[in-house]
Amino acid sequence: MPKIAFAGGELNYTETGSGRPLLLVHGSPGEARAWNRVLGKIGEGYRILVPDLPGYGASSALPPDRSSTAAMAEAVAALAETVNEPLLLAGHSYGGNVSLHVAAKQPRRLAGLAVFEPVFFRALELQGDAAVLGGASRFFAEYVSRVASGEPDAIGRMIDFWSGSGAFARLPDPVRAYLRSAAPRNARDVSSSFSESVAAGDLRAIGCPVSLAYGSKSPPVAPAIIAALSRLLPDSRTSVIEGADHGMLDSHPQAVADIIRAVADA
Repeated sequence: MPKIAFAGGELNYTETGSGRPLLLVHGSPGEARAWNRVLGKIGEGYRILVPDLPGYGASSALPPDRSSTAAMAEAVAALAETVNEPLLLAGHSYGGNVSLHVAAKQPRRLAGLAVFEPVFFRALELQGDAAVLGGASRFFAEYVSRVASGEPDAIGRMIDFWSGSGAFARLPDPVRAYLRSAAPRNARDVSSSFSESVAAGDLRAIGCPVSLAYGSKSPPVAPAIIAALSRLLPDSRTSVIEGADHGMLDSHPQAVADIIRAVADA
């Protein structure tokens, strides 16, 4: 698999197809393969780049002193800079945060942006939604503390938060084992998502069409974040994926692919 250097390491990625460049960013914890079901639905006409975020898959981890969403975005931006034309960018969950950071720093590089349930709590802060932000902050601070204490199934609380009670228990054993092993990395990403400092002006500078999507079965914080972002971005549209929760890449890959294609055609 190809790799590209970023400050502090190498970013592993896959590349398939030809046509308009499309870069897909997975969530946390996860790897490039998180997009596999969606890839099968996007269709022809796209050169698709899918990286493993730093610290996941075959990509190098970020240096301990640079563990932040902004540093993740710098690594993804290094890959985007290899594309010699405006590209389409899509991100899911924490990958949505990374994608927003890339877009905010390099708005002219993008032809379109799609984010699926970004955990972009910064939007709630910028819009003054203290009630929703406070509840999420308390829940995830406790989650990070449980991971730090070594609680074996702490990450199950995070999965159940996003996908409903009992969601973690219903996952196949290998998936639960992967999630347990990735909990410390995920906890760092969760902490990063609550310490972002993207300015409202940077978001308003994203002039390309932006699709914002959440699932109808997701917790209230998901549509709250989308609503806050819709007020901050100058050219956005919101989609609700009926019957989906945070695991929409697996459960509703066609709907996800359709939204990506729609923003490409906007």
